[in-house]
This record gives sequence, C-alpha cells and structure tokens, in this order.
Amino acid sequence: MENRIKPRVKILRYTDPDRLSLAKNAAIFLGKSDEDNVKRPLNLLKKGHTSIFRGEHVKFEFWTTKVVYDHLVTYTTAQMRACGGLRANEAQYFIPPVEAPELYEIGQRHLETYQMLVRGIDPDTNDPTERLRLQAARSVAPMSVELHYILQFNFLTLMEAVFPQRIWEPGAQPDTFEVVNLMWEQVRQHDPELWDLAKDIYGPEAIAWKKARARLKKENPELFKEIMEKYGQLKSMWT
Repeated sequence: MENRIKPRVKILRYTDPDRLSLAKNAAIFLGKSDEDNVKRPLNLLKKGHTSIFRGEHVKFEFWTTKVVYDHLVTYTTAQMRACGGLRANEAQYFIPPVEAPELYEIGQRHLETYQMLVRGIDPDTNDPTERLRLQAARSVAPMSVELHYILQFNFLTLMEAVFPQRIWEPGAQPDTFEVVNLMWEQVRQHDPELWDLAKDIYGPEAIAWKKARARLKKENPELFKEIMEKYGQLKSMWT
C-alpha cells in the first residue's frame, strides 16, 4: 500500500545529552575527584559496571499500532507509561503490517464498523442506534489501529533489553523492528559514542558470539579449551 500511515516516534526527554551526569556518578563510583571526565562512563560500561546507567532515561512519545505497544510493554520493563488506549481515545487509523499490506482493506472495514458503533450507527443497516461506549466498541476494533502513548526507559534497559530483543536479535515482528529502530536512531543522535559502544557490547556481534561459544563448546571442545586458555583467563586484583 503506497499511502500506508507510518508509525512515529519522538523523544520528549533525554536526561544526559552531554554525559555530565554519568561522568559525575562514575567519578563517585570510583572515588575520583575529576567529576567531569565524560570518558569514564564508557570505561565503566566496557568493564560491565552498569549501575550508573539506570539513573538516566529517555522518554518517548509514540504513534504506533497496538501490536507494537504490546511488544514494548510486555517483554521489557518501562519506568513509566501513559496511554489512554481505546478506552479513552477513538481509533482513527488502521496501519497494516509491514509484511502484509494487502490486509489494509480488510482492516479498514473493521475500523469503519467500530467507528459506526461509536457514533451510533448500526453497521448492518446504517440506521441510527444507541452509541456504544469506547470501552465496549473497542472489542471489534482491529489490533493494528494506531495508539498514542508515552513510555520511558532507563539507559540500561534500552541497552540490555529493548534494543537487543527488538532490533539486534533476529525474529522481531517487522512492525516492532520498524518502531524500535526509530527509537535507536534518535537515541544515537544524542550521544553516538555511548550508543555505538552499547551496540558493540550488547548488539548483533555479541549475540552471535554467545551463540558461537555454545556451539564451539559442544562441537569442538578442544578448540574451545585452547581459546579459553589463550584469551579467556580471568585475573584478580588480589593476586
């Protein structure tokens, strides 16, 4: 469908665009006096010390299908959400799935039936009838109607959960991939150095390496042992 209504994502608040808050927290975490060292949070992230990243967050405003909304709130932890849903807002648009644009006409018919019930029109006869409350009418609305809502995630949740689950690991539904990729692109614009590092640590290469490690350990234990002895030795500050 050429005129498909595309989902929209907008950042309302990014709490640490200059990385100064993270720098101060990193300095206190390590007992350092130079609290404006904006490179230090990156070094902490590389070493797996991630607690300070829970203190910063991104607040997003969304216009997406309910399907995408469900994916964002079901499998990841949001700090805050504001969504009137179809109990408080009348659905206006049907957005067909990316992979099935041919469903537009069917979905549009269901949307029109829902809207007629809300406005007090019998969808079978077009005669006036008692208007249904939004809460009742939504039972016949298609899943891919557009919702307007706000979600807030801390930095670490985005790094460890939202982006890996929805764009860096294969398998996400195309509509959800489309929306979360918009989130990623906008977040990265605020601090490319930080978010590129996060992708390196939690992204496709790291995910593939985890899978490769499991296969290597099972299928070629001798090579696995050799690699671990050469590259995987752990050191302690006490020895």
